[in-house]
Amino acid sequence: MNVRIFIESTWKGPARRDGVAMWLIEYIKTNGEPDTREGFIHLEDGTEAAGCLMALINAFCKLKKPCSALVFTGCEHIINTCTNHWQVQWQKNGWKNAKGKTVKNAELWELLMEKTEPHVYTIQSGEHEYQQVMQNDLIREVQRWNKEKKDG
Repeated sequence: MNVRIFIESTWKGPARRDGVAMWLIEYIKTNGEPDTREGFIHLEDGTEAAGCLMALINAFCKLKKPCSALVFTGCEHIINTCTNHWQVQWQKNGWKNAKGKTVKNAELWELLMEKTEPHVYTIQSGEHEYQQVMQNDLIREVQRWNKEKKDG
């Protein structure tokens, strides 16, 4: 089965802050119509990499049989890591990077590797047809989340 996974978030860059990430999975049904599933990740004092990793893990958790997935994300850290297969080397090195420092979000990278095990996937950046809709959904979700935290 071929699927496309889209990841968007309210973070840009490594700065820590509250934020929301969204995942959307699209596959084509036998009648040719697209079907989508989506979800949100809320993270207090988080980073773009952590939020997007969590969204990606959640998306792969929804896949019930081995798939070929094309993943779209704007998170440069995830794109660079997956394109260069750094997570494989980090795992071999006991979750230490090339400088011998502990990898940030190692537990999330390890979980992503576990959840992607039965799948074949490629990652790419760039604009996609769901981008504006997802960004609008993120704005609404942040507003809802902030109201929920305020009303608490």
